[in-house]
Amino acid sequence: MHNSEDEFWNTSSHSGFSFDDEDEGFAASTSSDILFKVAPELSSGLPIYALISKTSLDFILNDIVSTYQTAAPTVEDTIRRMINGHNFNLSAYIRFNDKIKLLEKALETCDANVIIKVILFLKATLKSNIFYHQLSKLKMAVKHYAHYLLMRSQFDGVADLYMATGNSFNMKHLYYLIGQGVTNKSILSKKLEQFTMEHLQRTYTSDDKLEMYDHINLIKFQNEHNCYAKSVVSQLAVLFKQELTNHKGLEKSLEFKKIFKIDEMAYDWTLLNVLASMTLWMHINDMFLKNNWLNKKRVLKTSISPGVFLLGLSRHNPPKDVLETFLSCISDIEKALEIANKLQCHTFIIQSYVSQKDRLALLTYKEKVPFQSSDYCLIDSALQCSIKQWKN
Repeated sequence: MHNSEDEFWNTSSHSGFSFDDEDEGFAASTSSDILFKVAPELSSGLPIYALISKTSLDFILNDIVSTYQTAAPTVEDTIRRMINGHNFNLSAYIRFNDKIKLLEKALETCDANVIIKVILFLKATLKSNIFYHQLSKLKMAVKHYAHYLLMRSQFDGVADLYMATGNSFNMKHLYYLIGQGVTNKSILSKKLEQFTMEHLQRTYTSDDKLEMYDHINLIKFQNEHNCYAKSVVSQLAVLFKQELTNHKGLEKSLEFKKIFKIDEMAYDWTLLNVLASMTLWMHINDMFLKNNWLNKKRVLKTSISPGVFLLGLSRHNPPKDVLETFLSCISDIEKALEIANKLQCHTFIIQSYVSQKDRLALLTYKEKVPFQSSDYCLIDSALQCSIKQWKN
């Protein structure tokens, strides 16, 4: 037993008590306490990149994120779930190629709701230039997205879409859509001017721009004169009616013609139709007939051809004598007779044959007029006249 105790003390890893040991243990304990108390105070002011580089930290974080990611379902499965109204998660598709495939498969479905959801996902997760570039390759995608924006009156978004995808030819159509629902002409003209300045300066030909500026000027004119119509010609007709009803001259309509560069034919045609619609037959004579001092006959005073003028006038069912007055202004008698036949101006035709001393033509035409009518009697009277010298 004694030997065993000696052996224990000689071989044990434990050592006896020593004042030196106590001092060393105290010192070690004290330095450890100081380290743990001071280290946080020193490190609290240091940025994390002082301890680890940004590249290494990003690598570690990405590695951690990747361990929690689950494999995304196939594009076809997701599109199928969208069509059937089941839950789906587009954010699972991170790779660019998968996003483009999503759009292509969505377009194949021809389902507007599915297509728009995918397009909005792409817009939210791709850079704008990449997003528009991919849409420009797929005309149907542009069409669906433009319709989506138009339904929400996001006209600036539509303009950006058209410009970025090479569909600037649609900007003219968009220009006229902006005015829908805007009843205040002053506000409308300002909106159109702003849109024109922002989007159309480098887009259209000079003719297109002139058309749009004329449209804006028309709105301003209407706002100033408190008279509204849908087009320049319609507005001209409104001015004619106002001036003729109030028995005023045509000064305002002539000014309007000058401002909007209305050609003579359009001006005369509008005036003719307004006068005829108001049954102002004498005014039509005054406006469109003049005396020819050479042959003492009246001639048509308009840039409209006689045939078109008479056919336009006949649409308003004027008295026959009004039509015959203008028929007599046509120098080509064969042309006049052709038009008179279309308009069934019997008296004019009968008198023309009588003046030509064409007895056979009268006899032939007698079969075309109603029996015992005034025109029938007129032909009989002409044929029975003994003093008439017929050529046949």
